Amino acid sequence: MLKAPKLSLKLKLPLIMVALTATFLVTVSFLVYSMAEKSIRDYVYASKETAARSGEQALTFMIEAARKDLSVNTSQPTVFRAINNFERVYKMIEEEPVGFLRRHYIEENPNAANERHALTDPGDGSYYSQSHATYHPTFLQSLEVNGYEDLYLLDATGQLLYSVKKRDDFIQQFGSGPNAESGLGQVFAAALSAEAGEVVTADFAPYAPGGGMAGAFLGAPVFNKKKEVIGVMAVQLSGAAAVAALTSNLDTDGHQNIFLVGSDGTAHSPSVIEGQFSIGDTLPDSPEIAAAAAGESGLFEGITSVSGEQVIALVKPLSIQGFDWSMVLQTDEHEALAEVRKIRLLAMLMIGVSVMIAVIVSFVAARHVTRPILALREATNALADEDYAIEINGRARGDELGDLARSLDTFRDKLVIADAAAEREEQAAKQTAAVVEEMSGALAALQRGNLACDIQEPFVAHYEILRENFNHSLGNLRDSLSEVVDAAHNVDKFSEEQRASAEEMAHRTEAQAGTLEETASALQDLTNSIRNTADRACQVDETMRGTRDEAERSNHIVVSAVQAMDQIQDASTQISQIINMIDDIAFQTNLLALNAGVEAARAGEAGAGFAVVASEVRALAMRASKAAGQIQRLTSASEEHVANGVAMVGRAGDALSGIIEKVTNVSDLITEIADGVQKQSSGLEKINGAMGRLDSTTQQNAAMSEEASAASQLLQHEAQALTGVVSRFQLGSGDVAPTGTDWGPSTDDGNTETAYG
Repeated sequence: MLKAPKLSLKLKLPLIMVALTATFLVTVSFLVYSMAEKSIRDYVYASKETAARSGEQALTFMIEAARKDLSVNTSQPTVFRAINNFERVYKMIEEEPVGFLRRHYIEENPNAANERHALTDPGDGSYYSQSHATYHPTFLQSLEVNGYEDLYLLDATGQLLYSVKKRDDFIQQFGSGPNAESGLGQVFAAALSAEAGEVVTADFAPYAPGGGMAGAFLGAPVFNKKKEVIGVMAVQLSGAAAVAALTSNLDTDGHQNIFLVGSDGTAHSPSVIEGQFSIGDTLPDSPEIAAAAAGESGLFEGITSVSGEQVIALVKPLSIQGFDWSMVLQTDEHEALAEVRKIRLLAMLMIGVSVMIAVIVSFVAARHVTRPILALREATNALADEDYAIEINGRARGDELGDLARSLDTFRDKLVIADAAAEREEQAAKQTAAVVEEMSGALAALQRGNLACDIQEPFVAHYEILRENFNHSLGNLRDSLSEVVDAAHNVDKFSEEQRASAEEMAHRTEAQAGTLEETASALQDLTNSIRNTADRACQVDETMRGTRDEAERSNHIVVSAVQAMDQIQDASTQISQIINMIDDIAFQTNLLALNAGVEAARAGEAGAGFAVVASEVRALAMRASKAAGQIQRLTSASEEHVANGVAMVGRAGDALSGIIEKVTNVSDLITEIADGVQKQSSGLEKINGAMGRLDSTTQQNAAMSEEASAASQLLQHEAQALTGVVSRFQLGSGDVAPTGTDWGPSTDDGNTETAYG
């Protein structure tokens, strides 16, 4: 880490105060400036949005008014009569009509080129001029009221019969030829296929027939009483009119530009700032132009305009029927955000003045604070040099420095007392050193294993209790160590017995585990066999169920056959009744034929033909009676056969029902057998599982027995190691410790000790 340079407090304190004040002022000023800048920017953006919305509304109103005016005028009889009369009188001109009209209304027009519409009647006496004098004032008034650039009447062939301004396009053909591709020609062609009251449009583009002035066209068809198109009425909107609508609520001071952009990225209205671009010009490839061409809205900052200035650009797509436009409003960023720069300069000036004032105030305040601090520093240095007679000033102050002076005075008194106490501590330290030396010798002997190193020489009064406690602790340690020796011997003996028992238990557990494993294997084989038997019983049960279902279905078939036989028998009975009726009819027909033959014989020669017919009818009735008798015999035989078939099918159904009942009984018995075998298999599986768990437990017991045996051996080794450790201590008073050979090998490289000391 970087360390701050060593500065005096009288310099460091004002610097800190100046830094804090400057930081506070800069932070507050930055926040105020940021809020003001955001507020001003929001206001600027809102004002531009309002201006753009106003321009959009004015342009929309202008175009919709023209559409409505055209729709209304083309439905009026005046326009229909005007086109009809102009077409009629145009054909009545004896000279070449185009040259005649252009000479009188253009070439010989006494008015300037832009004032040709002031001529109502050139005085040539033609029928065309009479019609022109009739209709021209009306159309001129409509043009002036609506702000059109020009108004046109064309017949159904595209011949321009009338225009208000009488420009170069007057009396030209727009249905064919080069003029058909112009804006007026496009509107004429589209209007021919439009519905009544429908208005068609052509976007802003250079208009060569009218002298090259750019404009947009709107047109509508004119119909006669037979609903046939007899012509087209069209109007031209100039780029100046579009600019006037767009700038209706905009300051045209040279710092703002508003224009229309088409989907192809070209300008569809002239630049408000003169000389930048015209209608049809390709605009620069910039973000706001790309957004306008794509029909996207947005706000762009730091954009370079055509004139090279930094501007704020607002893009707004327009939804005007018949036109695909986006409006772009560019504002000089320097002028729009001038207030932001003023606020920035004012904030910087305020910060500078505030910092200068803070510096002066901070140095004055620091001098007032550091003077008593320096006095306290001198007093502190004197106390550090053990000069306790120095005068400490400032104790009467009521602030923190006064508290510090009073504390320093109290500290001086305590230092005097501390020096006296230090002398007493030095004497006590010498006594403590003697005690520590004696205790160190005794502890060193204890470290070597000598438990008989009691301290015999008494200590000074306040350390005597330490000597007594040491001697008592040493005696207790000797007694405890003797008990540990006895316990180690007992542990060694008992661990040997435990090890033998554990080994024997491990052998028995292993044998038991082997037996259980064989039993579990046999039980597993038995379980598998019973499970296979249960599976075969289930298969037999399923087969018997299938047989029973098949027999039941056969029983249903037999029942259906019996019902069919009964229906056949009923049908045979009905046939017999019909045959009896036919036999009766044949008998009556025979009687009638006989009577007819008798009457024919009475009639003599006149009834000879009728007698022949009666004879044939009688023969036919006898044949029908004979055939009916034969059918009656066959039907009776069929009824007997059907009755026998019904009886046979009934007996087959009874036998099949008995079979079904017996198969059902057998299936029930097999189901019970399968269920019993399944239960036995389930029970054996549970027994097999229990045997498996018992086998696992036995194996675990065997493992635990082996672990217990190993633990016993480890315990015996630990007891022998404990005996070897205790044998190294000297218990004093002539006690002899058991050697390593009494309990086994010691831990000292196989050597044995014979006594303590």
